[in-house]
Amino acid sequence: MSTTTVGDLLDRAEALASSLRATGTETTTGQWRSFDSTTHRLLHELVGPERIGIRTEILNHATVTRIINGYPSPMATPGSEKTYNALQAASHLGVSHWKIVADIRRQRLPATFDGSRYRIKATDLSPVPQVQPADPASTHPLDRLSCTLGVLADLIAAERSRPTTIPGFDPLRDDAEVTPVMARVLAITLVAARYTLVNIPLQEADRPLLIARYAARALDALGDVNRPSSLTQVASFAPPTKARGPNEELEVTLRSWATHARSELARTVPSTAVLRDVANQAGHLYAVCTALVMDSFTAGNLSGRDAELVHRELRAAAQVMHRLQEPWKTVTTATRPNHEYVTATTALHARLTSIQQENLSPGNHTLSAGRINVDQALADLRFTATDLSELTYTAAQLPEPLLRAGLIFAPARILPATVERMRDRNLGRYVAMQHEEGTELIDTAEQGSSAARRAQATLEISLRPVATTELPSQTLAAGPSSQDLEAATSRSGPDLF
Repeated sequence: MSTTTVGDLLDRAEALASSLRATGTETTTGQWRSFDSTTHRLLHELVGPERIGIRTEILNHATVTRIINGYPSPMATPGSEKTYNALQAASHLGVSHWKIVADIRRQRLPATFDGSRYRIKATDLSPVPQVQPADPASTHPLDRLSCTLGVLADLIAAERSRPTTIPGFDPLRDDAEVTPVMARVLAITLVAARYTLVNIPLQEADRPLLIARYAARALDALGDVNRPSSLTQVASFAPPTKARGPNEELEVTLRSWATHARSELARTVPSTAVLRDVANQAGHLYAVCTALVMDSFTAGNLSGRDAELVHRELRAAAQVMHRLQEPWKTVTTATRPNHEYVTATTALHARLTSIQQENLSPGNHTLSAGRINVDQALADLRFTATDLSELTYTAAQLPEPLLRAGLIFAPARILPATVERMRDRNLGRYVAMQHEEGTELIDTAEQGSSAARRAQATLEISLRPVATTELPSQTLAAGPSSQDLEAATSRSGPDLF
């Protein structure tokens, strides 16, 4: 699986930081500056923009804001796209906050005012010494650590730039989820600074000492953050260009479909065929997940209690998705999906059907286990379940504005009869639906979004180790019957034309 998560990169960074203690390699000023600059950029990306509007969010964000504001004057600007507030700009330039405010008021420093804070573009600040990025080919442990943290900063920046966010399900905008990750980064920084103090020329030791003291104070300010964070599950994908084997084929088809589905839903007028297909693919994916979970249970990799819960919850989610498709069958926006999406959805349907048939056919569990790695497939499908949470949430926001704009059409004969529609009914024409006539579209879309979120949470259970106490194995050993999954599996393939 060509997937890297925030948690994977943090684990690697912590392992590299631990290895620093076992090495006595001399560190150059350039290597330390690269690490220093990269650390500041990563913390800057984690903290993100200041909160506005909601008082509780502003207060909760204050702690992490104070931490990034207190970072000793960084060696380099985090990025040309960034903006600073006045405190951050003062820290960057090594001057007082009031000097920055005075420069802004005297129009010596360009800035905008958002009602509560000044915003200063990074490119408008005074130039700083150039810092060379760490050499990715270097074997020096500090260079390797800098590269790892740099990749992590890129991943966080990419995640924060996503246009679609689900309220309550966006860890980067939840400070309770961000602070445990910040604490791990600060602990790594403290270890690296202490290592550098011993191995850098004495005349260059002031900066590592300053950063070590800063990291220690920041960790104290964060308090007890020894708790899991859903932010560690945020992932970056790099599927192979040429798939080899069933697992790579599954990964490629899942990633391609999710990417094209986002593009389709972002169109000015999305196709109702795509809205219907998202629900269809979701139900199909949940059925395949259920079959693989049964394989995982049979192999002893999942507890009976968890397998039963996954089976029950995913079956319920698949039924919701089946109902969600129905209202979209009789309406249209007169928009057709792009050819790329049709190709991607057809390939995904074929791949899921192949896996499903292997796992639901009697006596085929041993054979399928030899052809596909079940645990790896479940990991890929869990990531796509996260994509489905985003896609169904986006889809749930579309019916109402499309109805209000008169862009959803239905056969006049199935809509309430009016004088204006009499001729259209006789001629079999499509007419624009009124907002009140699309209540079912709005309601079922919201139900689908909620079901996708519940399914995503349920699938995370399969990550847990087998519990010491299990339910009687005979209740699950046979796996789900075909009748149990009939609503989710009896489909004729994508219908996008």
